[in-house]
Amino acid sequence: MKTGYHAIYPKDFFDGIDDAYKNSFDFVQFDLGISKFFLDNLTISQLNEIKSYAEDKNIGITFHSPGDNVSLFCDYPLIRQGILDNCKLILEKANILNARHMTFHAGVYSQFKKSGDKHDYSDLAYYENILYENIKFLIDNCGDILICIENYKFNQIIKNAVKRLIHEKNPLFLTLDIAKMYDGTKIIQNDYDFYLDCKDYIREIHIHDLNNEYGSHQTIGTGTVDFKLFEKFYNDKVYVNFEVRPVEQAVISKENLSKIWEFK
Repeated sequence: MKTGYHAIYPKDFFDGIDDAYKNSFDFVQFDLGISKFFLDNLTISQLNEIKSYAEDKNIGITFHSPGDNVSLFCDYPLIRQGILDNCKLILEKANILNARHMTFHAGVYSQFKKSGDKHDYSDLAYYENILYENIKFLIDNCGDILICIENYKFNQIIKNAVKRLIHEKNPLFLTLDIAKMYDGTKIIQNDYDFYLDCKDYIREIHIHDLNNEYGSHQTIGTGTVDFKLFEKFYNDKVYVNFEVRPVEQAVISKENLSKIWEFK
């Protein structure tokens, strides 16, 4: 089983690789929403230095794309172009680092409701097509990087766009975030069934617990997530990423998961 952790607190790339090595992880996932991990201004020489450092310690590199303040639903022409240009740039640099995959949030789109009505009157077909085109752009410019869409704020529009791309034989993959499969203490059955149907396309699983006091990204065993329900999604193509911070709690989470799943 390939296990790793989500790097937020290391001071730089080298420190993040060291934390993975010292704690017996196979890879580190750097979050590109954190300014100290921005790839934009790194030179080829700097990228090669990071790559060599990781290879010397036998630590793989993966990335989580910027996701909280950008969206793959973005349709404003100049802003959309800027987002896509930046995605292309970070994918080019991630390829130099020999990163294995990059996980993306689809984001959100504008929604409009009428007074006294819960129905969304947005043009759903329009937004589905925007998302489809933007993900297709990522796929067409990914090089050797696997593009993975996560079940963040998952809805039917995202599912439709993802299924269209998969059915067209595009090399698109999925990241399964276990805690995001829950609405409170209940499994979101439609999302669970979607991932079951697309199980062969999962390339990463995000592991963290969920409780009423602190929310998600909690140490395994401190919340209400039934991890046994998700063991079936794992296979040898899937990287298991402990999205629990800091790294010391990711280590405890790995130990606790080993008592629930049969690690290979």
